[in-house]
Amino acid sequence: MEMLARWARPLSLLAALALIVGVTLTGLNLLLGGWTVYAAGHVLTIAALGAIWAANRGRFDGWATLGLLVLLIGLVLALPQVAAIWQTYANPSAGREMELPVWTAPFGLTAELVTWVGVAFFGLAARGAHALPRGIGWVMVGAAVIGIIAALYLVSPYAWVAAMLLFALALLGVGVSMRRGASADALG
Repeated sequence: MEMLARWARPLSLLAALALIVGVTLTGLNLLLGGWTVYAAGHVLTIAALGAIWAANRGRFDGWATLGLLVLLIGLVLALPQVAAIWQTYANPSAGREMELPVWTAPFGLTAELVTWVGVAFFGLAARGAHALPRGIGWVMVGAAVIGIIAALYLVSPYAWVAAMLLFALALLGVGVSMRRGASADALG
């Protein structure tokens, strides 16, 4: 656990950077590059959240841990969508418009809703347990609200870009607030 905890800060910063760059490139319609970087950020986010838990396990209560598990389940369910979207753009003859995870088989909407509910649940529960820096939990809730209304088509599904950018900024805030060589009380 200690070794995983030591990687919490660099993993959080790298995952946030990859998500921000990937989502920005995707939003700018640089689809193959954007989804390639986003896919790396998606996988790094799963690892970073596990490392954040390892570094702060003394602060995580049952609700924060459950929220984190729901978020991780959503991210793992979304892996096939991310891979399918990347495969679509890796084909040289693709030349298509931007794809979104909510439109992609096999889990699409289910994975999106589980992920965004997990983001909100984790943000609020970890904020209440003082396992996240002040304000980060509310940024996660804001990202989740945008992500859910985009997934349900209450606004344009392309609002997913804004939701992911907010989530990435929250992850960046967690990484920046961690001390170097994270320990059991990593967040300051």
